Amino acid sequence: MPFAQLATAAIARSLGQVADRESDLAEVFLEQLAETEVPPDGEAPGIRERSESGFAIRLVRDGLSWLAVRDGFEAGCFVAALREVARALPSAPYPEPSLEVEPLPPADLEELLSFPAAVVRAIRSRHVAFPIRLTVRRHHRAIQVVGTRLVPEAQEELYFSCEVELPWGRHGGLYPGLGRAVAGRLADRLVGLFAARDARPPRQGRHKVLFRPAAAAVLLHEAVAHALEADTLILGGRPEAASGLRLGSELVSVLDDPTTAPEPVRRDTDDEGMPAVRRWLLQEGVVRQPLADLYAARNSEGLTPGAARRAGRFCSPSPRSYHLELVPGEIDESSLRKQADGGLEVSQVTRGRLDPFSGTFSLRIPYAHVVRGGERGEIVGPFSLRGHLGE
Repeated sequence: MPFAQLATAAIARSLGQVADRESDLAEVFLEQLAETEVPPDGEAPGIRERSESGFAIRLVRDGLSWLAVRDGFEAGCFVAALREVARALPSAPYPEPSLEVEPLPPADLEELLSFPAAVVRAIRSRHVAFPIRLTVRRHHRAIQVVGTRLVPEAQEELYFSCEVELPWGRHGGLYPGLGRAVAGRLADRLVGLFAARDARPPRQGRHKVLFRPAAAAVLLHEAVAHALEADTLILGGRPEAASGLRLGSELVSVLDDPTTAPEPVRRDTDDEGMPAVRRWLLQEGVVRQPLADLYAARNSEGLTPGAARRAGRFCSPSPRSYHLELVPGEIDESSLRKQADGGLEVSQVTRGRLDPFSGTFSLRIPYAHVVRGGERGEIVGPFSLRGHLGE
């Protein structure tokens, strides 16, 4: 673990000089990032590697927040960042704490290097061929949070991203691992984009829509998770007032549980060091536990912290979902298709957005299939879906 030798007790003592009021929230957030890239054909060959590291010190007091960020792990920089956050330190501060950190281990390149060829083979096995430019990246992130009273275990995330340039557009995806199955799923999406390149969009109006798993995940992220973030709810008043409201059908139960995410990205704590919570966002359509960070939980009764996420050390944490689960129902796929007869079957979504003021969400769909007689029919081209959260 990169942070195994870190002097967390000394860091906590130094931080305690800044967070000297009972109501203060303060933490040190240390981060290491490493990215390994296999460039597309036609560019200079060879593996590209990037890495960066640093820390942020945050103090929240009386509704105001101060954030000081530094690159690297120099003790002198740590004390300077403390002074920046606090504006001043006692005349006899603690000695500079050691920030000894091990580098992230080197990447295993075999899986990364073999993936582009696996995607090409999977496309050809579907009896189609077209030019692609595929960039594959491996992302490794390690974080350590140190608070004045709490020092949780360090956390790591390891995942992969793919960026594909096609003559008729671009496609991207995130994956907890690579391999033949992932190459097959990516090939299916690219073949779908190829088949839909000249297809007409569906008629404007209301449609029955059958969402396949990847598309359903984006729908839940936009229409449920974003709607139940404390910083979104506060725009309409008190975030805790959402608890107990009916937001959907009794058939819909949605969890956010970072502890059951795929192993490479599984988390025990959030980005404030709080224990990750198995959180019912919706239970049989009723709101149970909105997503909250420490600040929201402290200022709103009934909210539970543990959902703080950071885009990086340069950003303050915000309440966000991490790993959504839709509790399964009892209807099989063929029955769902029969119910969706005449509608659209959506396999993927490229973009999504929720307007927190109107409650309207929109999804950008690159292509879909018409459902006819319980079977997947002809393909239709790009279009947008819009709906209202309350519906």
